[in-house]
Amino acid sequence: MLRRSYVVLCALVALVVAAFTTLLWALLSVAPDADGFVPMSVTHEQFYIAPPERPIRPPPKYFFEAVVKNDKHWVGLHYDRRYFKSELSDELRECAIHYMLEAWFAFLDENKIESWIAHGTLLGWYWNGETLPWDVDVDVQMFVRTMDRMSKRFNATSYEYTTAENEVRKYYIDVNPYFVYRSRMNAQNVIDARFVDMQSGLYIDITALAEVDPMRHPNVISCKNNHRYLVDDILPLRQTMFSGRHAYIPYEFEKILQKEYSQSALINGRYMGYIFSVTDQKWIKESVFRDLHRGKSDIGRGPVDEPLQRLPTGAGGHLSSSSTRLLIGVPGARAKSAAASAAVESGLSSAATVTSPEYSNTISDTMHSTEDNRSALPAGQPSQGFAVGGGAKGHAKQR
Repeated sequence: MLRRSYVVLCALVALVVAAFTTLLWALLSVAPDADGFVPMSVTHEQFYIAPPERPIRPPPKYFFEAVVKNDKHWVGLHYDRRYFKSELSDELRECAIHYMLEAWFAFLDENKIESWIAHGTLLGWYWNGETLPWDVDVDVQMFVRTMDRMSKRFNATSYEYTTAENEVRKYYIDVNPYFVYRSRMNAQNVIDARFVDMQSGLYIDITALAEVDPMRHPNVISCKNNHRYLVDDILPLRQTMFSGRHAYIPYEFEKILQKEYSQSALINGRYMGYIFSVTDQKWIKESVFRDLHRGKSDIGRGPVDEPLQRLPTGAGGHLSSSSTRLLIGVPGARAKSAAASAAVESGLSSAATVTSPEYSNTISDTMHSTEDNRSALPAGQPSQGFAVGGGAKGHAKQR
């Protein structure tokens, strides 16, 4: 009898322990989502991807650039080897990059994909809202979860874009299969994806940001090329204009640029044989600059103007599932010009104007939910999506 009672008691204790363990596990863990990923937190969900088992050896290099022989030496170029025909002149390269940016923003807009400009491209925006004339590629970043979705939907597909001049240009979307390995390893696969111009071989470098070690380094995200940021450095994103198109930039863009390029890069208006003309608000080759501005003190130096314009109280909202508020950054944040001043006063020169007191009284927020982001727009205002591509100046289609 005592033995039977002892067995029953042990069984009850085991059941209680099992129930408590199950409850504790449920409280401390997060169930996988539809894609099988377990987010670290609601805030950081977009920066997390389930890590695969690390390979014994670093994977081979995935992207290959074109190389040419120059003075008996092989020189690497910023062209995709598969589509490279010849090195473009500065003028043709700038034109090709402009069309490539138009196509990229159109692709993002049509498919509701969230991304923002980075590195040298962000520095170009900071000066005058355009790419730097000596920059030979474009850099953008996105959430690692967004990269995963883009890979599943669009990897190895081509994208057609029709320019304002009715020229059809094709671009290849190529996601590095090793993007899921978030360590640098041998540095052969730090680029996670590319948007490649199939006419010239020029490309947009796309890198994903992810939480690599949230236990030891909470709130720290990075790409595989050792560019590290705090989550608050990136979010909430700021809406702006870049090369005439709607785009996004990191919240702490100036802090990020200072860390990556130093304070000098934000005030020194002379670089790579170019001089920044404050009057013309663009980079001009030194020889041309001297001819145009002989005897004038016009080199870009001086304090940085405040480039931001927040939505008025009552008109604010959330741009993304990461609690990203819709803020506006005026392109050419550094510029001291009448155009920049006018842009600050009216919100965005070419975007939806954020005007005065009427917002708080007559306009309410309308939420537009998408797969990767949520954008808040005043009721009655046409949706801008992520970036405007096409319209009166062209249209694009997916193939």
